[in-house]
Amino acid sequence: MHQSTPATVQAECLTAFARLRAGSPNDAFEIGEGCNFYAPSPHLGRHLAMLLHSLAAQGGLSRYCDPFNGGAKSAFAELTSARLGIPLAPQDITFVQGGTEAISLIISHLAASEHSLTLPIPNYYGFDQSAARWGAPVAAYYRHDGTTHPNSTRTAHRTALVEVLPNGVTGTLFTPPAGSPDFTLLDLVFQHGAHHEPPALEAAIQSRLHKLDLAHGAVIMTASKDLAMPGLRAGAIITRNRALRQHLAADAFDRAPAGSPLTTLLMVLYAALLHAANGPVELLDKRHRMAQQIVHDHGLPDLPEAATTHQVHTHLNAMARRFRTNSELLTGPTSPLAIADGLVPMAGYSAFPHLRLQKTDFLDWVRRCGVNGLRLNPTLLHAGTAAAWHALHPGQHLRVNLSESEARTASGLQRLRAELPPARP
Repeated sequence: MHQSTPATVQAECLTAFARLRAGSPNDAFEIGEGCNFYAPSPHLGRHLAMLLHSLAAQGGLSRYCDPFNGGAKSAFAELTSARLGIPLAPQDITFVQGGTEAISLIISHLAASEHSLTLPIPNYYGFDQSAARWGAPVAAYYRHDGTTHPNSTRTAHRTALVEVLPNGVTGTLFTPPAGSPDFTLLDLVFQHGAHHEPPALEAAIQSRLHKLDLAHGAVIMTASKDLAMPGLRAGAIITRNRALRQHLAADAFDRAPAGSPLTTLLMVLYAALLHAANGPVELLDKRHRMAQQIVHDHGLPDLPEAATTHQVHTHLNAMARRFRTNSELLTGPTSPLAIADGLVPMAGYSAFPHLRLQKTDFLDWVRRCGVNGLRLNPTLLHAGTAAAWHALHPGQHLRVNLSESEARTASGLQRLRAELPPARP
């Protein structure tokens, strides 16, 4: 008799998700979904279509091996080095199928090498789910000001800190908790889309990376959020940690060892766009020429022309203005929401405001809103545990997506007001 398969281990946040979504109609109006609804640049789309056609015509899709003989890794390393001012080599780069796969691969290694995790909340649920799946104990959670909440007495003799820069749910920079972890994972969620001062975001990323020892850490990059193309599953892991690199190489047999040619080219293009946009706009042409020379030297297809790069850059700046406008609408005088100090978003399409009018039955009210056709995304859905949320974020927070049209954002706020009792005069 075969033994029955054990139940799948599930993070607490996913259990809460299923409970809060129960009874919600399929066509419910949602105001906090976790993806970028600002349409991708059509100029970028046309360039990718041309690349796909070229790859098919030249046989780049007809073999399992890397058609660029490592050139994509080399170009990505050189472009990222030039932008961030840190030395990178091709062997430091592993292309993966998006950020979620990167998280799973790294946390599986950390679990196998007996690391305990310290995770931020709010956060992408994939970190908690990967920790539950691979058996990595979560020792603590921390919030934006570095305050921690211990989660479990089951810890390992090594520690790993996860930082998300900027935080994917709040759009803010978190202060890491005190201490010196044995390993640091830095997830660069938004590298474009700064609401007010793009140089401040770039400076924060550069400063943090200059302090990171890649021999004892790793960086995740993905084009999914900034370019609004999560369906292409493009990502990269950057590390000089020998054990992690061995883990990634061993795991590659079960995946695509060379990655998809189109998505690896998208990551190179993303690195080139970030490099070109790093600094005053009058230097964009100079940086574009430098990036074009780098991809040419490594035997890759040409980047888009400078005029197209300007158009894509303009498109991404318009995206950032959309985020900023909706952020301001979110906190207007008639809004039922407010944003606490330390949680005002600086980049990205996500904000984490709280209800001005506190509900004694907050989570039950969220579930009723869903049944009434308005899906909300409260605290517990964004990783962590109920105990950690109660300790670190006692306010009644909801995630709001800033990438929707202004009209749809206003409609969502109006529907939210309708679910609340009228304000007292």
